[in-house]
Amino acid sequence: MKKNAELFFPLLLVLFLLPGCMGNEEIENVLVGTWKNMSYQTGNWEKITFREDLSYRLETYSGTTYQTSVISGTYRYDEEQFILEERMGNDYAFSYSVSGDSLFTMGKIYLRQ
Repeated sequence: MKKNAELFFPLLLVLFLLPGCMGNEEIENVLVGTWKNMSYQTGNWEKITFREDLSYRLETYSGTTYQTSVISGTYRYDEEQFILEERMGNDYAFSYSVSGDSLFTMGKIYLRQ
């Protein structure tokens, strides 16, 4: 009986501590940084910057009209998609994957700058 009691208390301790160790892990934000996609045929480019504070800035340039536009706001993300939240209340969801210095999203490849 004494051997059972000696095994019971350490086992009980492990059972109480184990759930605390398995708490909610925060997903690493692999999006943080500046990413750029460029079309050498048209001269168009897009540059998106994801910040750690969950804000973003999307800058697009048209090589045809020589005009730049900027959209900014906040974003949220999980392991499969990010959602751009514009200040005007529109949300846009995009699936993504990151491999090394390449971001695959919106049907394009963005390179880390």
